Amino acid sequence: MGDTGSGAGRGAGRPRRPSPRFSVVLLVLAGLVAWVGFTGLEQGLRAARGEGVPGVFVASSLTCVQHPGHESCTCNGTFTGAGGGEPRGVYLHAAGRDTCQEGARIPAVDAGASNRVYGPDGSREWILSSLVLAACLAVVGGVAVNWVRHLRRSAPFRAVNHREDTGR
Repeated sequence: MGDTGSGAGRGAGRPRRPSPRFSVVLLVLAGLVAWVGFTGLEQGLRAARGEGVPGVFVASSLTCVQHPGHESCTCNGTFTGAGGGEPRGVYLHAAGRDTCQEGARIPAVDAGASNRVYGPDGSREWILSSLVLAACLAVVGGVAVNWVRHLRRSAPFRAVNHREDTGR
């Protein structure tokens, strides 16, 4: 009785090799996503520690959107660094209805983002960047483990075939 193509008896033969193309594509995608996560990590850590140019954010408008279970608000205004300079239009990260009152002067820190500043409470953006990096590391580890398992399983098959070829 031969194999009917239903997959029965698949374990008795040589183990299936992982797809090299799929592995490479997966590694390239993981690398690109890791790059995005890594570039946001430094700024997120700076914002969490309150590092950057201190200054004052002056609120000019608040826009809120209701989502199931919570509300997301954007507090627009201008930021002026403590050293003076021209005010620039930005939004205050993680501001809500309670912190964003029109005309309110809020202490803020410019951590290097082009369009936002961070309030006195800092930011937890670094957590998302860390999770993205951990997920990319898990993908790379999964690909590596898959290939190592394949190479270990196929080693006895190579040794048997080598002995048959050489007559030993």
